[in-house]
Amino acid sequence: MGAKSEMEIMERLKNKTVLVTGGAGFIGGHLTKKLLTMGFKVVVVDIGINPRSIFYLEKLKKSVAFENADVRDRKRISTIFKKYKPSFVFHLAAEPIVEKSFESPYETLATNIMGTVSVLEAARSLKNITGVIVASSDKAYGKTKKAYTEDSPLRGDHPYDVSKSAEDLIAQAYAKTYGLPIVITRFGNVYGEGDFHKGRIIPDICEAIIKKKTLKIRSDGKYVRDYIYVEDVVNGYTFLLQNIKTVKGQAFNFSSKDSLSVLELIKKTEKLCNVKISYTIQNTAKNEIPYQHLNDRKVRKLGWKNTHNFENSFVHTLAWYKKYL
Repeated sequence: MGAKSEMEIMERLKNKTVLVTGGAGFIGGHLTKKLLTMGFKVVVVDIGINPRSIFYLEKLKKSVAFENADVRDRKRISTIFKKYKPSFVFHLAAEPIVEKSFESPYETLATNIMGTVSVLEAARSLKNITGVIVASSDKAYGKTKKAYTEDSPLRGDHPYDVSKSAEDLIAQAYAKTYGLPIVITRFGNVYGEGDFHKGRIIPDICEAIIKKKTLKIRSDGKYVRDYIYVEDVVNGYTFLLQNIKTVKGQAFNFSSKDSLSVLELIKKTEKLCNVKISYTIQNTAKNEIPYQHLNDRKVRKLGWKNTHNFENSFVHTLAWYKKYL
């Protein structure tokens, strides 16, 4: 997409209302910040605001319309949609932690599945919806030994994975059945400033370095994941929004060249930061997928590409944790 066409698209989109569920969360906060700089009117729907989040620390609440709501509350979500009549919706609200999903499957399934239904039903009731972007996950694909493509079957087999498979399929159903202009995104492990979810490897590595603690590895250290920087994720979301007429009705993988095992990630961090990280392998992880890698040629052919890698983004991430941890 050329500079001229991008300027034309942004001129056409600015001042439109965008509603972001989960907009005060880790990725949601970064996305909200980006949308504000692009000139959108932003409505954030979330169940709370973490005082260590980007949303809170950068005082984004002052610049958005904030609605405290649970996506499982269908009536409340419907009321919010009718109040603001958004042109675009980003549905990011979810229970994101695999371990918590194992302990509390009902809450995870209710949030990730019926929460999605609530949002899509509310969107379906509006006549002016231009695009709905739904955040699925690489975990929707389930277990495999090959790289996932968008045509790979969705076959999660544990609570979190199943919840994302179901959410993904429900979004597809609403697109095909009701003609909603839905786009589905599937990302790997997202990292960056503002992620305080315990048990995620990069925040835990940062804490181990800063506090000189022993890093506890829940897996056997050999699990492979794609690591993608949060700014690349946000740019992926806004790329789809700008190209909504071309991409609606489809799903897209987003990846990076940083496809690493946990132990490879630790070694890379040690070399990059010139530190020694003490760690113990607990091998207590439950329901985790041993190998995950996303083939993202489809979205790259349209013109998206990630502009960050682990070497040039982890340093900034670590500096942020040093300031706020």
